[in-house]
Amino acid sequence: MSSVRTDGIDRAGESVLIGIDAGTTSIRAIAFDQRGRKVAVGARPTPMRIVETGGEYDPDEIWGLVVEALSEVGAALGGRPVAGIAVASVGESPVLIGDDGQSLASSLVWYDRRTEPLVEQIVARVSEDRIFGISGHAVQHYYTLPKLIWMRAHWAEAMGKARHVLMMADWIAYRLSGEMATDPSLASRTLYFDIAARRWSAEMLALADVDTDFPAPVAASGTALGRLRDDVAAATGLVGAPMIGVGGHDHVVGGFAVGLREPGTMIDSMGTAEAMMLANAAPLSDPEMLNRGFYQGAIGVDRTMSYLGAGIFSSGGAMEWLRSIVGGIPVETLIAEAATIPPGCHGVAFLADLGGLSPPEPDPYARGAFVGMTPQTTPAALYRAVLEGLAMQSRMIFDGMVSLPGVETPRELRLIGGVSRNRLFLSIKASVLDRPIIVVEEPEATALGAALLGGIAGGVFPSLDSALAGLDRTEFVVEPGADTGQYGQLRAMVFEGLHARMRPINRSLHAYLGGLEAR
Repeated sequence: MSSVRTDGIDRAGESVLIGIDAGTTSIRAIAFDQRGRKVAVGARPTPMRIVETGGEYDPDEIWGLVVEALSEVGAALGGRPVAGIAVASVGESPVLIGDDGQSLASSLVWYDRRTEPLVEQIVARVSEDRIFGISGHAVQHYYTLPKLIWMRAHWAEAMGKARHVLMMADWIAYRLSGEMATDPSLASRTLYFDIAARRWSAEMLALADVDTDFPAPVAASGTALGRLRDDVAAATGLVGAPMIGVGGHDHVVGGFAVGLREPGTMIDSMGTAEAMMLANAAPLSDPEMLNRGFYQGAIGVDRTMSYLGAGIFSSGGAMEWLRSIVGGIPVETLIAEAATIPPGCHGVAFLADLGGLSPPEPDPYARGAFVGMTPQTTPAALYRAVLEGLAMQSRMIFDGMVSLPGVETPRELRLIGGVSRNRLFLSIKASVLDRPIIVVEEPEATALGAALLGGIAGGVFPSLDSALAGLDRTEFVVEPGADTGQYGQLRAMVFEGLHARMRPINRSLHAYLGGLEAR
């Protein structure tokens, strides 16, 4: 499958910018004009070989589909010049590069589980405190370092020939320009990046038996790498000798497009899952951050920042799940009926833990739950309870973040994602959070953020602030409502203790279903 479209507007005299979004489900190359308006789109499904532990990418196949997507964009542009290109991608997945610049092996999908047994081995060699002091993270199987260690043991020939490792966005940018670099946001997902010193850690890389020259050099997002290679220009039909810029991790790059430009800005990205990201001046050194389920990373564009992050594993997904179990009632009908129900849903509450409990009280055994149902409970009441439960979980994450030492209260909260079209949910969320929400209507934030970085690299914009100032986009503000006080009472009287009360029940369910506690 593929798709391509144009906006039908003739601006042939102005160069465009291209952002490439290499995500888990699709590879999208999108051309924007300098005001951020879409001009052309080329897309392909992201190919993945599914295996028992997760999956693998073929880097060369990924590259081939990027060329196809760019070719569609080039054809749609019809000779209109391109000034800059940058790439955003998923994190963690490594691409091994040999002396000839070619890829040597498959790339493990970020969530692949084959590296789970290596977590204890890593901690046995370097203490958890030391690892946190270097990387700002706890050891998790999905980071890049365990993948390199696994490949050293199981793909010894490829690792023996490898001279460099790139992240997926870096690999695509390398094939576009012939130059290697990565940015701090992708480097932060490796477990071998010193998050405070902002350099590769020889101590952590030694665990994979490689040195600090093995990863690509670290450069700020938007740094110019080099012009589009002549052979790629010929293959894609792109003209204008575009400059290729350093990109970054998709969440961070998408944040750039909607205003992630200074400490104190929080971006709430809501889709099937939800990611909340708060920009800070510097990374946190308090390990309590990890105990409470938060993560962090470095940001480098034309300024230096860090971010604190957290997620709700099923957000928009929980809304769709509820709709599916009540017979597929149209969402418009559910919203209209739920809007007539008062806060608290006549005593029904929902714990938004369908994918496990998120921060600030992480619990791997957590399950979603409805409490307080009666024979009078309607599908609309259940739907509203889901909306309120998700908003309450966001509030607890928000409060947990700002309670950590060194974290300042956000000056603004900016929300993006498809769920932003649900005005009832936005109203509930603003009241539960007791603060205004700036809703940014930008469905292609990641690709747009990458395009803006390409514009910085190509000299179209002198800075991120300049790029954002010229965007033609729609924003609106949702203010807390008169029901804010009611939601404050509901949070204090019901939700703040509900997770703790469910904890022993969830552990008993885990044991009953044959978990480790049953043995």
